[in-house]
Amino acid sequence: MTVRDWELRHYRLMAALAAGGSIGAAARETGMAQPNASRLLEHMERSAGFALARRTPRGTQLTDRGRVVAGLAADVLEAAESVVRAVDALERARGALHVCASMTVAEHLMPQWLACAQQRLPDVSVTLDVGNSDEVFERLRSGAAELGFVEGPTVQTGFRYLDVAPDELVVVVRPDHPWAKAGSVVPEEVAAAGLVVREPGSGTRQTTDRALAPYEPGPRFEVGSNAALAASVAAGLGPGVMSRLAVQVPLRSGRLVEVPTPGLKLRRMLRAVWSAAMPLPRSGEEFLRLVGA
Repeated sequence: MTVRDWELRHYRLMAALAAGGSIGAAARETGMAQPNASRLLEHMERSAGFALARRTPRGTQLTDRGRVVAGLAADVLEAAESVVRAVDALERARGALHVCASMTVAEHLMPQWLACAQQRLPDVSVTLDVGNSDEVFERLRSGAAELGFVEGPTVQTGFRYLDVAPDELVVVVRPDHPWAKAGSVVPEEVAAAGLVVREPGSGTRQTTDRALAPYEPGPRFEVGSNAALAASVAAGLGPGVMSRLAVQVPLRSGRLVEVPTPGLKLRRMLRAVWSAAMPLPRSGEEFLRLVGA
């Protein structure tokens, strides 16, 4: 056997030796019996023509040359993982697309996008999951979805994104609330009020918290959906902060009233997001082009 014949198990052993500091730890890490790991290391040393490790009473230490080989082994293993991820992405590119969207996008933008995709992308089968923005990132990170749509003010590390549409949060009250006839309300008064807000992890909640962070906060009443938020405000629980997209119907019907809040920064961008660790499937690229059309 020559070095050219080394397989991934050889590189995994070198990487495990560098991390574990003993042949026993490396054997456990790679799922080998210790005698088999020792023999594999000896075969590698014979094919390399020099010692890769020194055996001592305190463990197995890599030689200087061994450390160089271990570093290169880590690069080989990462390249192999990249191949696995790319093949997996190419497999998914054959037509299936798993999308996860945050609540506001799923309720008020996604239906039109899905209907358009059905007409213009007949070969793409789209499956939609719904969650808050933090849940969207978690599903992308786990591989449960290839493409996500979020509404928070930031994008988590390890993701690419594309701005899709602007949105704005508004403060709403029921028609008999004192703010309904106040003309406008200052940010300090909004922050101090007993606001009805979305749950932590929601992009709407994140935008609300960031806008009100400079001011002294009052109590918060948390609900898990836009519909529950609008219903709670209409029932008199308190003023609410929600997306203009999500509150259009209650505003038109007069069930809720928008309160002007000059000085409060409640604008945000709705974004498409996907993992930076693997290419977006072709079906995802086509869906994004449709969304941006």
